[in-house]
Amino acid sequence: AVMATVSLAEAQTVASFDRLWLLVNQGDRISVTDRNGRKLQGRLIDLSPTTLWLQMDDARHKLEEAEVSIIRRSHHDSLKNGAIIGSVSGAVLAAILMADDCGWTCYPAAATCITSIFGAAGAGIGVGVDALVEGSQVVYRARRSARRLSVTPLLSRDRRGLSVSLGF
Repeated sequence: AVMATVSLAEAQTVASFDRLWLLVNQGDRISVTDRNGRKLQGRLIDLSPTTLWLQMDDARHKLEEAEVSIIRRSHHDSLKNGAIIGSVSGAVLAAILMADDCGWTCYPAAATCITSIFGAAGAGIGVGVDALVEGSQVVYRARRSARRLSVTPLLSRDRRGLSVSLGF
């Protein structure tokens, strides 16, 4: 399950702004890391194929795709799964506690009531825990340029030329 989750999360990352709209919406809380390592956090105001606008406090920031290295989207965990896991756990706990007594056979109505109460309490605890869980998901990662071309002029009294350097 962990391997499937990791591969699904990685599959939801884009490498260009023109496809970023598939993973983020206006108003989403995002964290942007620029090429210099500076982190900016705010709400996404607008997005174009080459630019995004970020609202931070009272200021708007325009970021070009060439400036951005990583974008993460903040998200909350679903409350539904916490409620389900909590209610099942509470009901199972009630069943275990009542299995030693004659609760199921002697008092079936009371057993049902206690199981329901434990299930509801477990659901409440599960929802509370899930409400506290906040995570972030990488939705954009800039492509790394594999090739570099550098051209430098060489000028002196007796020489004129260019120095060309290619890195990969």
